[in-house]
Amino acid sequence: MDEQVVREAPTGLGGLLRNIGPGVVVSGSVVGSGELLVTTRMGADVGFVFLWGVIVACLVKFFIQLELGRQCILHQNTTVQALDRVPGLRFRNTSWAAWVCVIGYFSVMVAAIGILGSVAGLMVTVFPGISYNVWVCLIFIALSILLYRGLYKDLEKMITVLVASFSLIVLGCVLAMQGTAQAITDADLSSGFGFAMPPEGAFVALALMGSVGATAVELFMYPYWVIEKGYPKFVGPPDGTDAWRERYRGWMRVLTTDALVCTLIALVITCAYYLLGASILNRMNVVPQGMEVVEQVSLIFTQSLGPWAKSVFMIGGFCTLFSTLLVFTASSGRITVDFLEKIGIGSLSHSDARIRLLRILQIGFPLIWLFVTVMIPDTPLALVLIGANANNLLLIPLAYGVVHLAMRTEAEWRMSSLGEIALLFTIWVIVNFTAINLYLKWTQ
Repeated sequence: MDEQVVREAPTGLGGLLRNIGPGVVVSGSVVGSGELLVTTRMGADVGFVFLWGVIVACLVKFFIQLELGRQCILHQNTTVQALDRVPGLRFRNTSWAAWVCVIGYFSVMVAAIGILGSVAGLMVTVFPGISYNVWVCLIFIALSILLYRGLYKDLEKMITVLVASFSLIVLGCVLAMQGTAQAITDADLSSGFGFAMPPEGAFVALALMGSVGATAVELFMYPYWVIEKGYPKFVGPPDGTDAWRERYRGWMRVLTTDALVCTLIALVITCAYYLLGASILNRMNVVPQGMEVVEQVSLIFTQSLGPWAKSVFMIGGFCTLFSTLLVFTASSGRITVDFLEKIGIGSLSHSDARIRLLRILQIGFPLIWLFVTVMIPDTPLALVLIGANANNLLLIPLAYGVVHLAMRTEAEWRMSSLGEIALLFTIWVIVNFTAINLYLKWTQ
């Protein structure tokens, strides 16, 4: 470890906020297809009654994110390396937990295909003179060019601008809607906290838990961006000195702030999307589906701000969905390289080989998505929902691994007793939420 990169943690709120970043990148994936497509679809399906579930889905995973970040800083581990410390069966000298979670991660890729199709469908609406397949190819080219350089700081800045701009406009829509016939009443909000679990929305509810807040995929991504931001290097290797302890506590404060900002961004924006979907789409009996899903969702803008706002929505919708593709592709390449190195496939011990493979994967994955999108062009939202459900199921083994790692951490460095209780409660909520909605879907 290069001692020159060891750095004291910032103090004060301003210093903490200036040094966050991984959560901002993750927010670029979090505030994306889940909010724009799945959350508005849930609101369209069931109205306001599931507002409580939206809030729970956004908040409940905070402690998993925090613990993954802690393991990254303490052990300088990626997610794959951390999960490899879970005991039990091993294959190719790698823990079953790492295998299950990596397989689960890549099962979620079906959602990326749906997102690519949704972006292409959006562009066809804006520029109908260019065909759907041409737009799919153009989006693939843009994605590949932007990721070719692979620089963290460029990605962080780009995502910050994309997410922040559209999110502010969405919040403005909620406020503007209060001056229309679709205004939200106190009775509407009250109905959202009756803890109802509507059977007709069970499939979308499962997708919602899997696609809003810091989802399993975003949680999996998080340590990789923590490492690229430099937190583990700033803390330095654990040498037992007082200086190291102080750096560890200081950078954990930064990481906690980072995760909290990510969670709060997701909460506010997700609730805004849900309220728009429940108040506008549900009352108009519009259920978003098919290739025109983004155009249908645009009603949340045109009905609250006026017809002129459709172009604003289309620009913002493109930014939101494209940022999700951007982050997911960048993270998928890093996770794949990490896992292949762990199981001993390929010669990846040298940084040049890792960078070369990363660039290949960041083009290869979108190329697969492009092919599937062209072959089945009419099912983007269905693919997003399937991928979101896979994301929900991935939460269970990932959460188990995180709990195991948390309980094995030395007492001096582990989370507080209150944090451990919250983490266990998180697992309980996720398992029960999944089981109840699977039952409702099965018996519907």
